[in-house]
Amino acid sequence: MGWIIVGIIFIIILLLTLGKVTVIVDYSESLIVKIKYMFFPVFTLPSKKKASDKPKKSKKKEKKDDDKKSDKKKKDKKKPSLDDILELLRLALNSIGKPLKKIIKRIEISHLALNVVCGGEDAAKAAITFGAVNMAVGNLLGWLDTFCTLKPVDALSVNVDFESEETTADAYVEVRLTVAAALAFVFTLLGRAIGHYFTHSETREAVKKLV
Repeated sequence: MGWIIVGIIFIIILLLTLGKVTVIVDYSESLIVKIKYMFFPVFTLPSKKKASDKPKKSKKKEKKDDDKKSDKKKKDKKKPSLDDILELLRLALNSIGKPLKKIIKRIEISHLALNVVCGGEDAAKAAITFGAVNMAVGNLLGWLDTFCTLKPVDALSVNVDFESEETTADAYVEVRLTVAAALAFVFTLLGRAIGHYFTHSETREAVKKLV
């Protein structure tokens, strides 16, 4: 009888780990992130709870002091460049190895929709932004298709508005992964990342530039 109970518990746990976690990212006027486990909602950002209606006290003096401190910190600490971030990402991708690449390939990206309208201070800057966004979107889709399982894109539009000074974007995407694959990814990644950090000096240097 005891073995039967243990077997039933094991099957239940196995079925639960095979369930998929879905992350929904919806960006229009604001960013909304939802996480679901199968059909059950787990987390929503921002929360649906209403903010407090209490009037906020004026803190101009404290704000000025905070601004001075933050300016001083900015001067003391050099911000990492885009090249530093890209170099760290390159090293991270090179270090993950075939097992992690197989797990990442199980990440399913579906219902991807993106609408970007490029603007600028003048027509020339709007055109430059349009070209840069087109290139960035193309590279992003290429990366996603290489490393993950990218389903056919629902909608993709990149346009330019020469009369607008701002670039606007609407985006929606659903990302799915089983709990078992997610746990395998986390533990394998942690082990490889720690090992790669201590055995490769270039990785330590890249991390130091970001910390």
